[in-house]
Amino acid sequence: MGQGSPGNDRRWSNGDNHRWDRDNWRRDNRYDWQRYRDRNRSAYHIGGYYAPYRGYSYRRLSIGFTLGSMFYGSNYWLDDPWSYRLPPVYGPYRWVRYYDDVLLVDTYSGEVVDVIYDFFW
Repeated sequence: MGQGSPGNDRRWSNGDNHRWDRDNWRRDNRYDWQRYRDRNRSAYHIGGYYAPYRGYSYRRLSIGFTLGSMFYGSNYWLDDPWSYRLPPVYGPYRWVRYYDDVLLVDTYSGEVVDVIYDFFW
């Protein structure tokens, strides 16, 4: 999985490699995905989302929700978070697409640790 990013900036809390700091990265101008999306709209229009289960429909998920592993498998990973101006992730974390949202998921537990709604078009 690509981890494209400027520098080697890790967004961990208190040096703990298993806790994501969801507040600090949003204050870092390098990760101003909203402004970048406004200027690069086509990059965020990546086609239809295919749920892993037939008949499954969108449910707005929040931080703390536990996903089934089919929803955060490698087919849903954002392989290059930097291309969307998201910070790199390490350890068990992966940015994944969930319909038009982007979730940061702990792949060991399935827990949603960060979420951005209406990220894609």
